[in-house]
Amino acid sequence: MMIFAAVLVIATLVAMASGRVPPVLALGCAIAIAALTGVAPVDELFSGLSNGGVITVAGMLVIAQGVIFTGVVSRITWRLLSSVTTAQQALRRLIAPVGVLSATINTTPIVAMLIPASQELQQTRGIPTRQVLLPIAHATTLAGSVTLIGTSSNLLIAGIASSAGVGIGLFSFAPIALPVCLIGWLVLLVTAPRMFKAGADIEPATKRWRAEIRVEPGANAIGRDAATLGIESTQEYELVTVRRHGENMSPATPIEAGDTMVFATTKDGVTALWGSPRFGLSANRLYAASVSNGYHGTVRELAADGDLTVIAARTDRPLRDTPARAGQTCYVTAENPGALADNPSVSLWQNAAGKVPQPAKTRMALLILLAVVVAAGFGLAPVEVVAFSGALLMVVAQVLTPRQAVRALDWNVLFILAGSVGLGAIVVSSGLAGKIAEAVSYLGGGSLPLVIIVIAVFTAILTNITTNAAAASILTPVAIAIAAELSLSPVMLLALVATCISFTFLNPFSHQSNLMVLGPGGYSNKSFVRFGVPLFLVSVVSVCVIAYLLLR
Repeated sequence: MMIFAAVLVIATLVAMASGRVPPVLALGCAIAIAALTGVAPVDELFSGLSNGGVITVAGMLVIAQGVIFTGVVSRITWRLLSSVTTAQQALRRLIAPVGVLSATINTTPIVAMLIPASQELQQTRGIPTRQVLLPIAHATTLAGSVTLIGTSSNLLIAGIASSAGVGIGLFSFAPIALPVCLIGWLVLLVTAPRMFKAGADIEPATKRWRAEIRVEPGANAIGRDAATLGIESTQEYELVTVRRHGENMSPATPIEAGDTMVFATTKDGVTALWGSPRFGLSANRLYAASVSNGYHGTVRELAADGDLTVIAARTDRPLRDTPARAGQTCYVTAENPGALADNPSVSLWQNAAGKVPQPAKTRMALLILLAVVVAAGFGLAPVEVVAFSGALLMVVAQVLTPRQAVRALDWNVLFILAGSVGLGAIVVSSGLAGKIAEAVSYLGGGSLPLVIIVIAVFTAILTNITTNAAAASILTPVAIAIAAELSLSPVMLLALVATCISFTFLNPFSHQSNLMVLGPGGYSNKSFVRFGVPLFLVSVVSVCVIAYLLLR
């Protein structure tokens, strides 16, 4: 049975590493085969559905969405980058604050927010996006390994370890992960600007669209000018005028409530402006709507027949003076799609952008996040209970609607984590964990430094060819078995594994953040390897040294 289990686990890992089979499908097949053949008890194979780590990840996804929805990350990013002139300067300002944030919420939304910010740096200051994006993605991955809630793999390790009687606290992995993270950041600062050359010059985009956005009372743009806010001119849009009481004011005029900001913009610029938290807009969606046949009137008058607000159209004239043609696309906003369905002037529509960030909810969202971190840090309640309660508070405090909270759940990630717990159950129940632990001890020859090196190298390689969840599910029981055999601290050995799982530097498909920056940064598989090898080697060496000093 052990040989069959080994073949099943290896086949699953190969399928996941090939990229031809979705990880969820590969894990699902493995669990089904193991259940039918009796390789592991059914309740253990499906225990991932109730695993504390998986529940915590779900809660933290909702909490992260609540924080991101306030627009606080984009506002902080702009302030940090408002005066940078080089890529190295941008990295120096971003790495530490982004790293701290990555240690408390999921890294994926953070990287998503940084992509447009880095692109704007290239458009406005000539700082190549490729010199910033990948280093920041790697920096967030390293920082996420420092705390229990910083990455899903840490939570998965804690969930599996708890069933073996090993308790993991919020900062249990920090003694190893934090020094390695700081060393990795230093490598990123030194190597990134030198390794990535600027790409081809971007041709100026043609700004053929006109966007008119009203500044609502309470907006954080009030009292400041467009240049200070970073919305005066980018590659995608340019402020033409500030219209106040029917008069056109200079773009340098300090903004007041009730002003209409008029932009010449590209099509992508319209959605970028809509996603800005500066204007205090209502939490509505943006729709691309087509004018129906038989409509006679201006673009602005489209809103007369329904609860709509017209934001932009392809014109160089004011929207109130632009005739609407049948089939013409305009950008409108409404509280719900029903307003579009009931409007006879609109024939077709589709979502163009999500709801506008709501800065007014920033304080509440950050207080909830802080409460979750403090409660988890002091062990006031199990971390899964704390995360679940924090997610509920995001809805109760109206930072998110119930529908937004449900949409924040990444079911693919959650099912991969649950399936990985099942894969770990196969490793444990079949006796593979003990055999692998014996093999590691044999390769190390009883020498602690060699055992550490074998674990570090094997973990770092496995996480680059499969997923961090798969690596965590297989190596957690192995690390616990080795700790028992060699009389080592299981928490520190798990910290070694957790830290090495974050070394996803060589393969763009090994981590979601890598995939997110692959296209926008213009990277290739070769550039990932070329940039990742020095960071990988330094990280492996440093983690081995630090782990040895703590475990000896």
